[in-house]
Amino acid sequence: MGAEIFLSIALLLITAKIFGWIAEKAGFSSLVGELFAGIMLGPVFALVSPEPFLAQIANLGVIFLLFLIGLSTKVDEFREHVYIGSILAAGGAFVSFFLGFGVGYLIFGSIQAGIFLGIAIISTSTAISIRTLVEAGEFHSSIGRILLTTGVADDIIAILALAILSTFVSFGGVQVFEIFTLFLAIVGFMLLMLTAGSKAVSWFLAKLQRIKDEQVLIAFPLTILFGIAFLSEQIGIAAVTGAFLAGVAMSKSPITETAIIPKAKTIGYGLFIPIFFAYSSIMLDLGAFFNSYPLIIALVVVGLLAKFIGCGLLARFMSLNAREQKIMGIGMMPRGEYSIVIAQIMLTAGVIAAPFYTVIISFVVLSIVIPPMLFKMAIRDVPVATNKYHLPLPQLPVRIHAERVRKARKYDFGG
Repeated sequence: MGAEIFLSIALLLITAKIFGWIAEKAGFSSLVGELFAGIMLGPVFALVSPEPFLAQIANLGVIFLLFLIGLSTKVDEFREHVYIGSILAAGGAFVSFFLGFGVGYLIFGSIQAGIFLGIAIISTSTAISIRTLVEAGEFHSSIGRILLTTGVADDIIAILALAILSTFVSFGGVQVFEIFTLFLAIVGFMLLMLTAGSKAVSWFLAKLQRIKDEQVLIAFPLTILFGIAFLSEQIGIAAVTGAFLAGVAMSKSPITETAIIPKAKTIGYGLFIPIFFAYSSIMLDLGAFFNSYPLIIALVVVGLLAKFIGCGLLARFMSLNAREQKIMGIGMMPRGEYSIVIAQIMLTAGVIAAPFYTVIISFVVLSIVIPPMLFKMAIRDVPVATNKYHLPLPQLPVRIHAERVRKARKYDFGG
């Protein structure tokens, strides 16, 4: 490890945070700015190059990202809409995979390319969907809760797809029987972690409260995180799956909201996660971007349309009105964390080349930027407020609605 590695880490971190802040001020996700920072440092100015040690640092970013998502997943809070949310998430994932597979197969003439492209565009970015809800003043509405539940179910589908893909890449191929066996192993491991594992972790963390040491309150949860990630790798499931399940197992602990999440966010979003996203884009091939723009445009159209059909139009059969269908369809369009993780796994394993990787990352960025604009065009009416007796009130003036949106933006929804 040369001295240059420290300069690379410093450049990745400071530029990712600066451009992330600029992106948020411009009304986009910080993820867009962090990816742009990597493009500036890598393909444009060649200040940072892909390097094994940097890749390991970036991988820690993925672990913390999935851990934080798990910590924020309160399964009990979504039981009211779990049926609707699961169906809509499955519908969106199925249509996304089917259309992504079609694009990959038609353009590359390869079933394998179609499978990889289909899996890469399956999952919605929950954090970006939440931001869309807040911007529309819909976070605390009924459709807001349904969309959040759908996002959680979508995360679980993505975890399963990611785990199967990681094993496929690791072993160079998986037969039907092996896929079925792996699926049972994943589901079994998840059920174990969400039942007995969750109770054991909650009991342990409750005992930990007696220790009045701020460092211990984060050191032991991190020990559990890395231990479960190691265990999941040992049984053939991706470490990121273990990180997610570790977070879910800790989500019910009394110290999660007050101690674990704030400290994990400081470590994750303060260091590892921005480096992960910035590092993801230093491997982009700008020549491939300009040569592949028809494919990128086709993938963006297909990706956005897939979620609108699979989640938005399917919501019509779930008794959601036309306005709620629009919110559901557009709110589930943004892609993000999982698509980038999947693309990195495939690139690192040599399964895809740099041009293919560039196509996926470009799709992710555009899928983040476009939905907010579609949302503003599609959702023009102000939500109808209700009083404590749930009776309709007169339509709120735009000034009052704007104040509600301003207050909703005070909530902290993660990176």
